[in-house]
Amino acid sequence: MATEVRWTPQALEDVSNIGDFISRDSFHYAQVQIARLIFRTEILEKFPLAGRVVPELNDP
Repeated sequence: MATEVRWTPQALEDVSNIGDFISRDSFHYAQVQIARLIFRTEILEKFPLAGRVVPELNDP
């Protein structure tokens, strides 16, 4: 059950801002964190039901 993750413009801007913030201290670790974020979305594409149920919503 594969699906496509679509990035909103706001999400892309957020990722860019995260990278900019981290790169103030370390360009290397900014790249590492951005790569991790992208890798996690690839996992979601392959396993869209991965993750936990939010207790307050109780909606898988």
